[in-house]
Amino acid sequence: MIKKLRFSIIAISIFTIFSCGDDDNNNQEEVINKYAGCCSTDPVFGANVDNLDQSAGEIEVFTIVTQNGDAYNDMFSIRNIDLYPNHTVTIYNSDNEEIFQNTDYTDILNLFPGYPQDENNGAAGVSNGTYKYKIVIENEETFRKSGSFCVYTWADPEPNFDGCNLRSQFDPIIAFPPN
Repeated sequence: MIKKLRFSIIAISIFTIFSCGDDDNNNQEEVINKYAGCCSTDPVFGANVDNLDQSAGEIEVFTIVTQNGDAYNDMFSIRNIDLYPNHTVTIYNSDNEEIFQNTDYTDILNLFPGYPQDENNGAAGVSNGTYKYKIVIENEETFRKSGSFCVYTWADPEPNFDGCNLRSQFDPIIAFPPN
């Protein structure tokens, strides 16, 4: 009887230890998946098309947004988009649902993720994770570029941002969050 009881206690202990380990792995996997494809250079909506004379300035996309009001990567930035007035910028969530579209992506008030801000200084309704973009200038046969970018705040465990194109530098407040 005592042997059966010892065996049961040992079996339950082993099961409990391994079960807890699985939960930890699932939580870590969830964080990683939220940023899957973040800053990928691969097009996400068909092949990119570039038949645009970019002699006025090359279109460059910055692939990380850390909106917290400190002027470092606070908005989804596209260098030189203002030089091409006939453009459309569309943002999609991870389920490929359109969540933002603008044909005047030159005014600070028209940039993604925009305002109003929520209690965490982020854009209301825009959570951390991977988003997709599509830029069309003139028409899809003239210029089309798509890809992915990250929205990130220090409230989340830091993912790997290797390969991300930062506007100037990584957000110093997020790099060194307050204690």
